[in-house]
Amino acid sequence: MNSLFKTSLLTSDARFLTEIKAPSEPEKDTRFNVYRNNVIVSLIDALADIFPVTLSVVGEDFFRAVARLYVVDNPPTSPVISEYGGGFSDFVRRFEPANRLPYLADLLALEHSMLVLTHNEEFSTLDQEAVAQVFSNTQDPGALQLSIPPTSQILASPFAIGSLYLAHVNKETSLLHRLDINQNEYLLLVKSHLYAQLHVIQEEEAVFIKNLMHQKKLEAAIPPSETFDLAQTLAKLIEWKIITHITQHDFDRQ
Repeated sequence: MNSLFKTSLLTSDARFLTEIKAPSEPEKDTRFNVYRNNVIVSLIDALADIFPVTLSVVGEDFFRAVARLYVVDNPPTSPVISEYGGGFSDFVRRFEPANRLPYLADLLALEHSMLVLTHNEEFSTLDQEAVAQVFSNTQDPGALQLSIPPTSQILASPFAIGSLYLAHVNKETSLLHRLDINQNEYLLLVKSHLYAQLHVIQEEEAVFIKNLMHQKKLEAAIPPSETFDLAQTLAKLIEWKIITHITQHDFDRQ
């Protein structure tokens, strides 16, 4: 009976109504809808907590209207509520009224990725002094292999969703007014200091970091671009504290 009750909460399945004691069928519907509405509102609230930037961008009325449609068609499959909403971005991508905001699905996907990453393992990283020591002790820096957390992600979007996300999170209203949402962006997502961190990066930096993720040595990881600045990119990785260790192949030490 418990599974039938849960099924009836988010579907048109009316079999559970036979278990409700009431003088009439309309009265049964009314009583059961109290539970159904409470569940739906709770799931909508959960989505609002998971996707706060999207909520801020589209406004509460639009967000909750779309979320209600999603909740009814996509009930949770896990008791862990923070895992809910993984398919929300795909749902919105197919949702015709959202076509006026073509970047919305990408923004939702970004927010969910940030949540998932926050719940992933965090790895210890090297500070500037440790990195500098390895580089100073090698005769061939190109043979070094720099490792970054395996949970790190590189995302590419035809829209400036990274800048939009950061502007909302950091409450940079002036940046929001100047933002060109139709500019493509490359994003680095990495967990640091307990939470997922987002960095907007250049295309060449994205290629370089992907190569590091594929365990290429430093020389082979450098993209074939005259505009790529290796020193500046390494400085960013050190500042963001995402180098977990450095393998020194020529001397076989770290």
